[in-house]
Amino acid sequence: MTRLFHKTILIVLVLAVTWAPVFFPTHSASAAAGLGNPAEVEAFFDGAMAAEMSARHIPGAVVSVVEDGQVLFSKGYGFADLENQTSVDPQHTLFRAGSVAKLFGATAVMQLAEQGKLDLDADVNTYLDFKIPTTFPQAITLKNLLTHTAGFEDIGQDLFKLKAEEMQTLGQYLKTHIPARVFSPGKLGAYSNYGAALAAYIVERVSGLPFTEYVEKNIFTPLGMSHATFLQPLPADLQGDLSSGYNFVSGEYIKGSFEFVGPYPAGSLSVTGADMTRFMIAHLQNGRYEQAQILSEASAKQMHSLLFQHDPRLEGMAYGFFSSKINGQRVLSHTGDTFLFHSGLFLIPEQNVGVFISTNAVRGEITSGIIFKLFMDHYYPSATQPVSTPGADFSARMALYLGEYYPARSNFSTFEKLLTLFNPTSVHLSRNGRLLITTYGVTNQATEVEPGLFQLINKPESRLVFKTDDLGQAYLLTNQPFALVKTPWYGTSAFHKLVAAGGVLLFLGSLIGWPIAFFAGLRKREKRQLLPELARWIAALFGIALLVLLFTLVSLITDNLPAFGVPRLYFENPPSLGLLMAIPPVMVILAGLMALFMLISWVRRFWTAAARIHYTLLTLSAAALIWVLIYWKMLF
Repeated sequence: MTRLFHKTILIVLVLAVTWAPVFFPTHSASAAAGLGNPAEVEAFFDGAMAAEMSARHIPGAVVSVVEDGQVLFSKGYGFADLENQTSVDPQHTLFRAGSVAKLFGATAVMQLAEQGKLDLDADVNTYLDFKIPTTFPQAITLKNLLTHTAGFEDIGQDLFKLKAEEMQTLGQYLKTHIPARVFSPGKLGAYSNYGAALAAYIVERVSGLPFTEYVEKNIFTPLGMSHATFLQPLPADLQGDLSSGYNFVSGEYIKGSFEFVGPYPAGSLSVTGADMTRFMIAHLQNGRYEQAQILSEASAKQMHSLLFQHDPRLEGMAYGFFSSKINGQRVLSHTGDTFLFHSGLFLIPEQNVGVFISTNAVRGEITSGIIFKLFMDHYYPSATQPVSTPGADFSARMALYLGEYYPARSNFSTFEKLLTLFNPTSVHLSRNGRLLITTYGVTNQATEVEPGLFQLINKPESRLVFKTDDLGQAYLLTNQPFALVKTPWYGTSAFHKLVAAGGVLLFLGSLIGWPIAFFAGLRKREKRQLLPELARWIAALFGIALLVLLFTLVSLITDNLPAFGVPRLYFENPPSLGLLMAIPPVMVILAGLMALFMLISWVRRFWTAAARIHYTLLTLSAAALIWVLIYWKMLF
């Protein structure tokens, strides 16, 4: 499953520019000649996987390759269990495939559409026993769900759990976690685990079978996928074959526990590399595997056809599959991540080739993309494309698009929105007339091909489009169902960090200065007045609340689970979260009292002018901080 609040834009940009055919000579055979000798394919992957697994401290992995309806290569690398030194077996070792699972839900939807039981253009509320709010005039359809264009905000609450007893049924989860609709359907790609799970629930509703049973009966069994399951935990006969997941910390591997996925059809699939070859062959052969036909040829071709594009000049989404061009070849794919496992399924329809890669380490999050790019450069190399030069008016036209962006896949209605503050994407103009796009500390250069259309310098096939809507909102659009939205000046990370830092310094200075002044006054035996003292105490309490809030926030973010490499907050609601959410209402009351005392101080003049100005600045800072809390949905 694609990880909560992170990495998708980074992967789109990083993989596009950093992995050229450095480690291996280019395959000399023409594309029409196929992949060639299986032994040569094995040698290629042996070298590629050894380098990647060593660099990223990945204990175990599996790679499977199919071509022309046959398994060309399937091999395990490293260990499924380090403690017991159990090697990865492609026939029996199960890996958690994450969001690759979504392809099975999409296939199920297409099966029922083929049977006339589902209308892909109908309002999804037609099939539900609860109601998705009608926020926009346009209804959400199954086509929107399959292309991640329903317009849902992202939600992380209860996405992952570590305890089976905390899990809800699929219906319960969907009914209690309805995300806000923040974009009109079909406008932007905003990747949604909820949307994928909702499509699977519709399969349940229409078929009359739980999703796990439906997939078992209509996909796994016909394809002979006896080592595949959506069940959590795994059935008893498969539990012993499940790979463990690891994180490499301070020179040692730490073993993680089983990850339960809340909206399970979106990411709970456990499967072997061998079983995934059957699924890939079925799709490459338009729904057929040996004597089984899980989709009609017409339905399979429809499922593989391009359904959504951000712009006609870009690739986009098929029915559940990501559609892209790599080295001139059309690729249908889907990657998937839990915290411990990372996978990728890639189909090259014109070559009748499929590749599945999965790893069992936290640090393997971009491994499948890296290895597949090396595979494409080795077997399907492309000629170097010239880099274009922007026109003379480039700088003037781009002024509108320069600045900070946040992912359309973000939360907008709860405090989870705060996560967009920490890793914004910035777009700047270089001195040589190129764009500098920085995400997660990685900067890529892009040059304009035609007005609004850009290609990455080191990978001209990877393109981006800048657009504005009717309201003047700017967007950075990609080949995949990922879009970036330009942040207004008052929402930028720099502005909010400035407000927070200024407030902390002002109140911290006062918390230090006032006690000094108080004790100095005692020595001079100055008479203390009630209102001025009360005003200072109120401001001091606000400052203390601010510091406690920041300390609690930092503690939540840094309270990591070493085995998973992420804060505990991703799996549970620790008690400190309750404290974090209880502090802002208190701060509102204190800020209101500060405003009252500020007015009284100017009317009654019980301080010097300098002291009144200082208190006014504190009050204005408090008001600004309250606005920041409201903006990040920690209030109201």
